[in-house]
Amino acid sequence: MLLIHRDSKKQIYLQIYEYYRDQILFGRMEADSPLPSTRHLAGQLSVSRNTVETAYQQLLAEGYLYSRPGSGYFISQVERIAPAAPKAASRKAGPAEGQEKTRNTKISREPQIKCNFQYGRLAADSFPAKTWKRITNKVLLDLDPSRIVMYRNSSGEPALKREIAKYIFESRNVDCEEDQIVLCAGLLTVISMIGQMFREKSRRVAVEEPSYDIVRNLFQSLGYTIDPIPLTSDGLDLEVLRESEARLIYITPSHQFPSGNVMSVNNRVKLIQWAAERDAYIIEDDYDSEYRYNSRPLPSLQSLDNQERVIYINTFSKSLAPALRMDYMVLPHEVKRLYDSHFSSCGCTVPLVDQLVLAEFMAGGHWQRHLRRIALENKKIHDFLVSEIQRQLGSVVDIRGNNAGLHFLLEARNGMEESELISLAKENGVLVYPVSQYYYKPPAENNCVLIGFGGLDPQVIPEGVGLLKKAWFR
Repeated sequence: MLLIHRDSKKQIYLQIYEYYRDQILFGRMEADSPLPSTRHLAGQLSVSRNTVETAYQQLLAEGYLYSRPGSGYFISQVERIAPAAPKAASRKAGPAEGQEKTRNTKISREPQIKCNFQYGRLAADSFPAKTWKRITNKVLLDLDPSRIVMYRNSSGEPALKREIAKYIFESRNVDCEEDQIVLCAGLLTVISMIGQMFREKSRRVAVEEPSYDIVRNLFQSLGYTIDPIPLTSDGLDLEVLRESEARLIYITPSHQFPSGNVMSVNNRVKLIQWAAERDAYIIEDDYDSEYRYNSRPLPSLQSLDNQERVIYINTFSKSLAPALRMDYMVLPHEVKRLYDSHFSSCGCTVPLVDQLVLAEFMAGGHWQRHLRRIALENKKIHDFLVSEIQRQLGSVVDIRGNNAGLHFLLEARNGMEESELISLAKENGVLVYPVSQYYYKPPAENNCVLIGFGGLDPQVIPEGVGLLKKAWFR
């Protein structure tokens, strides 16, 4: 078991690195088996995702791991170190043979993962590599070299912001000016900037319960007190929110993470009214709005906002490539002035070339074609997975929060708790993921697991569901 010693002089990333290095060298982890995702391990250890990524990169550089784009990190074929020879005194009693047999038995029992329901992946072949390379070459040929050596506009390239403004108006009814858009390198940069801007206004932030744990942890690291607001079938429990003194709230109204709930129009209007009355702001994370299956897309919360109280944020990570680290936020005019006062002297955190390439990609119509293709592919996977669960598991499970996004929750009605469900699934070669980590105050009982399906190979789905049936209902 990986334990972090925070009082140690050894850096945390080195502790993670050495743990996995030893596990691999001494044969405790089989070749080709996956490591936990950086986000999952960071949440489990309560460390930053960058710390885990640094450890994994070191293991990758030394050949202990290999990576698959969009799938994560896996154990390489590495020559194992034989266990130390037993002492002469111990050899008399003959335990060495027994110990070696036990170790070999343990290695052989390490399950071979046949189906990984990890959240947030994209298929490796979903990225439009040929088009991206062609546009990148064109951008580099046309680019004035002097632009590379200059600090850039703090909010991003105008060409890309124009394309984003057109896209979100057409797809999400977000009405904004180009100047209101700020490009950022990932969600953590977005939240960090918002957190810094509002610290003088209030040090208390409301979040959905459950909610995205990385966002919640980042707000805490910035000195904010967290007010968890429970969910109802219509979205947030507004009565509990009204009792909070928070003047900032982070929500995922169109496909709540992780429950999948959709906030009703009634609650959306009431939430905007609450913000106007409280002089508060709403952070609307529309993180997977491209994916709606078997229903029409919902308009954004921002599109209902005539009070300028909604900070709209979105990402290209769920639809194009997480490695691009490209998110954006649409700031109300007053918040944009606040942003300029804090960050006008800072350069944009997204690389210039990536911005110019994406602007050309969108202007040339490639973005819309890419979205149609990837949305259709994930809809097929979603529909097939749901049908297989219904066919093989029927009434002994419930599917929650499907028909959108890249995940849903699976509730098992067999008397087992989350940890047992995850453990038994793994023993049978299937990886499913916890829901409890997304709670500020985890419930005493939880019989749900998180099922991700983005980029999943449809061919493994029937076997994967069958193995869950064997693990949970044998």
